[in-house]
Amino acid sequence: MKDLSPAFPNGLTTPALRRSVSAAWAVPIAVTGFVAGHSCLPNVWLHLGWLLLAGLPAIVCTDWTPQLRRWQADAGALSSISFLIWMTARSCIQIPFIPDHALDEITRGIVGVVLLAMFCALVWQQAQSRETLHVMGWVACMTSALAALVSIMLSYFVLPNHHAGERLMNLLVHGGLNPVCTGLIFGFAAVWLAALVENHSKPVPGRIVWAALVLLHFAAFLSGSRGAMLAMVCGHAVLLVARGWRRGRAGVCVLLLTGTVYFTSGPLLLRTVPWQAAPVKAASAHAFQTALERGDNGRLDIYRAGWHAMDNVWLGTGQWGVREAWQCELQAKTDISMMSHLHSAFFATFVHGGVVGVVLLLVALGYGISRACRLAAQGDATWIALLAFGCTGLLFDGESLASLATAPRFEGLLFWLPLTVALARGSATSPRSDA
Repeated sequence: MKDLSPAFPNGLTTPALRRSVSAAWAVPIAVTGFVAGHSCLPNVWLHLGWLLLAGLPAIVCTDWTPQLRRWQADAGALSSISFLIWMTARSCIQIPFIPDHALDEITRGIVGVVLLAMFCALVWQQAQSRETLHVMGWVACMTSALAALVSIMLSYFVLPNHHAGERLMNLLVHGGLNPVCTGLIFGFAAVWLAALVENHSKPVPGRIVWAALVLLHFAAFLSGSRGAMLAMVCGHAVLLVARGWRRGRAGVCVLLLTGTVYFTSGPLLLRTVPWQAAPVKAASAHAFQTALERGDNGRLDIYRAGWHAMDNVWLGTGQWGVREAWQCELQAKTDISMMSHLHSAFFATFVHGGVVGVVLLLVALGYGISRACRLAAQGDATWIALLAFGCTGLLFDGESLASLATAPRFEGLLFWLPLTVALARGSATSPRSDA
């Protein structure tokens, strides 16, 4: 008897097609969840655990043969891989000389490198579809806006022992994320949403989008992070240059409006909350003066100590088990909370990887900027703006560009996400799977 069943159901049961369909769902879930998790996942275990647990099925389901062929012929991919291999190899050389109490640091470093490689591979795969990138952007930006709204309402109007005018912390992460990390993550989402708002098709109502855009900018200013403010200025400046005044003016106007409100509304805000203590009011009324009074916040001492800790300028010190080499110089100079890392991802690359590491990093970054500019010329200025924001923010903060398991944990978001997407989509030979 002839089989009258349709042919296509049998096709769907083939292993190759099942893997392809599974990968189409698994990769966006892993990457989007991790990216959005910077704003909402409460601790490092859930954040990195999401990437590991969701990323492993995505790795298994994806057919990597075409990507491996591209990477072998792609100078941008090879430069990034070379940078990670050098930084890891230079750190492994130090292992026989590392004291026993640094074994936890070695384990954390190895796990961080593996997770970073997984993240970049999955982002490269997801970058083949512009639609999934847009979905990831909307999810990440709206999640950050919700986190900003919750943190502002709880910090300034609900919870005790807080006051209007204090530096904003994201209360959804660690119960109070460091204000610098808060400002950089919210600021990154603000620039990203400013780039997405030009899309004609929006998954949420326009009024909510514009409210979220204003909220994210204002939350980044409320964090008091000067690095986040400078990074937003650079990101919007690049977005404006790439798109022109007609298409780029909206984001710049939001930036100027929220910045003006933040720097001038201190006394007005304090009059609206008369229950605050008088000494606290006086200290928080002038945001601009307070920002200036913080000076370099101990960073120059940290950079000087990092420079003195280097025995070989060309090869660096390695990343693991070398913290005490520069921390001992700071015991009596710098706040203990500032001494966990070198507070500049690019300077840390120089200290840990030497001139060789910096050159390899700049080569990869050069390819990324070139391809991001090519994308901007084709009408997609998102990634050159985000790359500008990330590089500016990481000039004065960040622990390592060769690991995801760092103290701030935002290096993958600020640097590797826009760089990897630019490298993947900006290549002249990259395939276009935008349907």
